[in-house]
Amino acid sequence: MILEELLTKTSDGQVLWVSPQKQMTAGALRQDIAVCRGLLRGKDTSRVALEPSDSVRALTWMMALDGIAGSVFLVPDSLRRSDDYSDLKTRFQPTLNIGDVFTEKVPEKSGDLSGGHRADASTRWVLATSGTTGTPKLIEHSTGSLTKTCKLDTERGREFTWGLVYDPFRFAGLQVVLQALASGSELVLCNHIGNVKDQAAFLLETNANALSATPTYWRKLLMSGVLGNHRFKQITLGGEPADQSVLNALKAAFPEARIAHIYASTEAGVGFSVTDGLMGFPKQYLERGVAGNQLRIGESGTLLIKPEKHVPTAAGASLAKTDGFIDSGDLVAVRDERVLFLGRDSGAINVGGNKVIPEEVEAVIRELEGVAEVLVKPKGSGMMGQLVTADIQPRKADADTASLKKQIMAHCRARLEKYKVPALIRFVTEIEHNPTGKISRA
Repeated sequence: MILEELLTKTSDGQVLWVSPQKQMTAGALRQDIAVCRGLLRGKDTSRVALEPSDSVRALTWMMALDGIAGSVFLVPDSLRRSDDYSDLKTRFQPTLNIGDVFTEKVPEKSGDLSGGHRADASTRWVLATSGTTGTPKLIEHSTGSLTKTCKLDTERGREFTWGLVYDPFRFAGLQVVLQALASGSELVLCNHIGNVKDQAAFLLETNANALSATPTYWRKLLMSGVLGNHRFKQITLGGEPADQSVLNALKAAFPEARIAHIYASTEAGVGFSVTDGLMGFPKQYLERGVAGNQLRIGESGTLLIKPEKHVPTAAGASLAKTDGFIDSGDLVAVRDERVLFLGRDSGAINVGGNKVIPEEVEAVIRELEGVAEVLVKPKGSGMMGQLVTADIQPRKADADTASLKKQIMAHCRARLEKYKVPALIRFVTEIEHNPTGKISRA
């Protein structure tokens, strides 16, 4: 599928993208796509690094390159400014860089808007993993794998105005962008707005009624108090395990919204969504599969996924093993009739040979009403190898931290094995999230 085809049912005057600086109609987008293709005349587009800092500009170029370029590295703004980018770019070996300078002076008109290009190449899209617990990897997708779950119902889609708080060139952000395009929904880009409160204010101002974000971001949004009685039609969570406390809080705050937590990763693509209001997913998914995917638990306790088709690749090689399954790297556990996500295997803390998953301990601590957010991390120990520590953000600025610490320790001892109980607790003003919307664990 060529991405430009997603616009075929959209009238020229319909507003597609809104940011604090500008708005883009379908007609203007079609024109800009054609102009961009004109600027590509004579350029080697076999391997393109796409790195504009402006989201609207970056997405316009993405649509222009689809079907023309061989491989396109979609570079998130935060990655471009990181220490990892130089190495990743060297690995990708681009033949063309498209950034802010290349796109500074776009002519209003061009005699040959097509640029002499035929949009018939099978473009591969290269995305970087978040690198939350390690060095980012480069994963290749096809246009088909990125759009396979997009719903093409434009009549229904026009009822939604989607907010975008992710970077559009992260996997989760790209899914929101493509779904909005496919369904003719308006997209509000607030990813470059500096903080959660200001983003929430812009969502209110633009009447956004659908939002996809990490559980960490949703907790910050709820604590901001800015949205008040705002009515959402669709709430989506992804990128981290969604614990029961955040699902319950969202249901209480937005009772009219359809709430879904999506399992997806840059490596495996979109897997499935769960809408029953419970953390994890039904055990029967392991037996019957879901959304065209087969699931099973590997020997190391991680979730394995076998996509129906469009298997992503890394460095040109399939990520799937010989039996077609991709190891997600996400640890899961079967409890009663649910399969619960515990956290990333690569982020485990080794306490005297015992594996502790930080997200599991965090979910237990968040059950306490006085806790707004928590970050569990390791501390080196000569005797045990590592110890479990916890940074706690109290819900109230004037909280009695001595009393709260006693509650946390008692609750952890009652709910966790001894080696998982934090050895050290520190209270902090705020726990930061990274550009992907997840808790910063670096």
